[in-house]
Amino acid sequence: MASFDENFKKLGKNIAKYRKETGLTQLQLAIKLGVTREHLSHIEVGIKRPSVELLFSIAKSLNIEPYRLMEL
Repeated sequence: MASFDENFKKLGKNIAKYRKETGLTQLQLAIKLGVTREHLSHIEVGIKRPSVELLFSIAKSLNIEPYRLMEL
């Protein structure tokens, strides 16, 4: 079973994957979300943990269901 930190790293990788698939840069997505590019970058590499509200906003901005971000 993956550790808690490994799960957040995978979450971040999923965010980055879907962001890239939609053709958005970190800056473009960060602006849509109302966060800094640095904050989004830290989420994508697993340094910071997004709130549930932010996860739903990310999914909506990427036009995917929220559960897709959490697939391990």
